[in-house]
Amino acid sequence: MRHVNVLRLTIFLLTLTLAATALAGPRDHADGFFLRLSGGAGSTGSSLSDGTDKLEFSGSGGDLNIAIGGIVAPNLALHGTLYGWSASDPTLEFNGADVTDISGTLTAAGVGAGLTYWFMPVNMYLSGTVGSGGLELDLNGGLDGKSDRGLILDLTLGKEWWVGDSWGLGLAGGLIYHSFPDPDISENWSGTSFTLRFSATMN
Repeated sequence: MRHVNVLRLTIFLLTLTLAATALAGPRDHADGFFLRLSGGAGSTGSSLSDGTDKLEFSGSGGDLNIAIGGIVAPNLALHGTLYGWSASDPTLEFNGADVTDISGTLTAAGVGAGLTYWFMPVNMYLSGTVGSGGLELDLNGGLDGKSDRGLILDLTLGKEWWVGDSWGLGLAGGLIYHSFPDPDISENWSGTSFTLRFSATMN
């Protein structure tokens, strides 16, 4: 039922943006302030291995990506980005075996510097951010804590439709990779998330 509702919402938003496109003329990203707000949901995960034992979290969660900056060349923006994901009640495996009775949240978040380039006149964009972030566990059974700060990368491919002189609405697919040092052992928490986002861009 949840998947049906998400599909209906996606179709409704696409219909809305396509209809609104008729009200806006074609344009490009030539100069000025840039703001992109995007969020959605997808698959997430993070694992830690010391060569003997392996902990692996996986599940579905919400995703957020906020980029603020300016146009530095035709159809090219430089921006700061706040991004990450959070999963509720993730699945936990220890050495390949499921661990039951796990509830709580697993969150990865970071801040970094990025670039967005638009392919015009179709208004598709490719965006990448390199930043610093961390992982936070807030789970029952004593499984809580924070990683040290480490590397977090975001790569986004999206398509938007103009809905006015300054705004575009659309969809994007996002990939986030992280590698965060564990504070207690000399190994890193690492993983990749894949998300579908709705986006709104002002420029």
